[in-house]
Amino acid sequence: MLGWLSTPDARTSLRDVLGDADAKKLKTAFGVSTVGEFLTTFPQRYLAHGRTLDVNYEDLGATITAVVRVESVSAAPSGGQGWGSGRKQPFKFTVTDGKRSMPAAIFGHDYLRNFVKPGMMLLVLGTLGEFRGQPQLKNVDILVLNADGSLGQSTGRLAKLVDTADGLAELHRVLNRPYVPIHRGRKGIPGIVMAIYTERVLRWLPTQDDPLPKKPDELLPFDTALREVHFPGAHGPQQAIERLKYDEALELQLAMALRRQEMVQRTAPECPPMPTGSKEHLRDNLGFELTEGQKSVVDTIARDLSSTVPMNRLLQGEVGSGKTVVALLSMLQVVDNGMQCAMLAPTEVLAAQHARSIISMLADAGIDVPVTLLTGSMTVANKRQALLDIVSGSTGIVVGTHALISDGVEFFNLGLVVVDEQHRFGVRQRDKLRERGRDGMTPHVLVMTATPIPRTVAMTVFGDLDVSELSELPGGRREVKSFVVPILELPAWEARTWARMNEEVAQGNRVFIVCPKIVATEPGDESLENVQQRALQEMPTARIGVVHGQLPGQEKDRIMQDFARGNLDVLVSTTVIEVGVDVPEATVMMIRQAESFGVSQLHQLRGRVGRGTRAGLCFLCTASLPDSPERRRLDAIAATNDGFELAQLDVATRSFGDVLGDDQSGIATGLGLVDLVDDFDIIDRARDDAAALVAQSSDIARALTVDITEEEAGYLERS
Repeated sequence: MLGWLSTPDARTSLRDVLGDADAKKLKTAFGVSTVGEFLTTFPQRYLAHGRTLDVNYEDLGATITAVVRVESVSAAPSGGQGWGSGRKQPFKFTVTDGKRSMPAAIFGHDYLRNFVKPGMMLLVLGTLGEFRGQPQLKNVDILVLNADGSLGQSTGRLAKLVDTADGLAELHRVLNRPYVPIHRGRKGIPGIVMAIYTERVLRWLPTQDDPLPKKPDELLPFDTALREVHFPGAHGPQQAIERLKYDEALELQLAMALRRQEMVQRTAPECPPMPTGSKEHLRDNLGFELTEGQKSVVDTIARDLSSTVPMNRLLQGEVGSGKTVVALLSMLQVVDNGMQCAMLAPTEVLAAQHARSIISMLADAGIDVPVTLLTGSMTVANKRQALLDIVSGSTGIVVGTHALISDGVEFFNLGLVVVDEQHRFGVRQRDKLRERGRDGMTPHVLVMTATPIPRTVAMTVFGDLDVSELSELPGGRREVKSFVVPILELPAWEARTWARMNEEVAQGNRVFIVCPKIVATEPGDESLENVQQRALQEMPTARIGVVHGQLPGQEKDRIMQDFARGNLDVLVSTTVIEVGVDVPEATVMMIRQAESFGVSQLHQLRGRVGRGTRAGLCFLCTASLPDSPERRRLDAIAATNDGFELAQLDVATRSFGDVLGDDQSGIATGLGLVDLVDDFDIIDRARDDAAALVAQSSDIARALTVDITEEEAGYLERS
């Protein structure tokens, strides 16, 4: 938080403020041990004084703290006080928070029936449970809130809070504030106790200096924001949240701006376009016309490569938008200047396909530029020859997997690194290739992704990159039509999809069937084996192959080649075919248990069909219920082919790490308050302010980022 977590006050142990016992509880429950860690554990919501809390009933087992009004009290059970049919009965009553009503039950306190009456206000603490399909509060403790503001009868955990004069005073102070922070209780620490701990820590905390050298006028001072994000004044928490959101965004943008500054200080090989070089020869002999978007991006990259400032550019585009040909034209510009290029792909299947595609395009255009493939599963002899070709400079373009960044690979004169499917890699892996430059030169870098990224995400995650977009599809490409197939509600629809796939195969087209897992772990799982057997039954005349990530590289490549050449009609697969597989004759994509895949993953998968001149179909087969979030998500995917619209949906409905892949998951710790969907203006301003501050003083900027944790630093290096 802009260097604050590294200040002496923030580093103070909670033991010194709350005592050993309470500090130990907080460490166990919330993983916090310092004042800074504790105060950056923000409330989930607030209880407004004079109003009721809209209780969240979503998670069974959650600890609920709420101020409620007693709506009704159940009659005493027959058979005596608290007894009926030989079994002890709870005291039952119904409470309301003003928006919802919920039954509550207390065992062992039947005497409460004597004074808990309808209309009474209570502070309740209980566990969210379920009874006959309806939510209810169980294991409830109560504290009566008298009309004159005093505290009345209490039970259990709440009684312990007020059994001393200090505890009573603390609870009074907390409940009498305009807003009370509500945390979800964990491991024996109820939300109301967290509020009391927060009140204690803030009373101890001295006034904090503002870490910013010059605070934007309309933002609260840091000390005020830090206190009011926990206990807002009458105006509510929004102003405090806005200030701390700005601090979060600025800290990340400062780290990105410092990285950009460091990159500008390096020197890259100057590779201007050659009017009679292989790049222009390929452009004149492609056999198709580049789209206007492709032409624009090719020209932008050409300018970057002509500079001695290292290019650091992200190229994002729809599935099939023609990123590969843009990358090849860029690589040829570098080759024309006597330099080598490396293309890094996430899988051996994709690396081999890129190599074949590049060799084919060069051969068709009559261009003699050697291309070398390097993967981990190559034979020792082939790998030795590939390494010799790379280090001697006899090859111009090297395509490979992670094997490219192993210690034994040395380049003769590397000028450009192209990283395909950026979200599978990261900065540390890019930099391993950047370090292979000769004579102190830093190679240019172009990273590509077919997972469209909303602008707010690109600004935050790829803040050190310039961003180019390809949004239009090349001429001749047909849009893929997608349909949700509810296999339980409408089995006839599923039967029709199998018939439709048989029709496509009969016309000489090919079909993908994708499953979520290799081996079934539960009955009814859509595993490869189960789906393969189903395909053999439903498509008895089709030639069916199976491929998955655990097969040896050469075996995967052989099966993919059989499918591409037409020796197989149907390929049953896991998501190993998610990216890069280019089979123009593939027209149908059936995705089993589609609700188990993410938005961008489904969009990538359906991009494997309709890649030629034939129309594509995508069947999203699901057993999810009609009104479930999963079904609504699938309906939204089927309704549009706009990857940027779907990327926005992905950010809004899933965790950010899920959107970008595991290598980006560290962002979760860097963004506690900032919302990547709604807070564009904050991120945009922070980006501009960070650039200005780094230009003014890089030392101040570094001081403001010193408390980025090791995990967050790992995220920044991976992004």
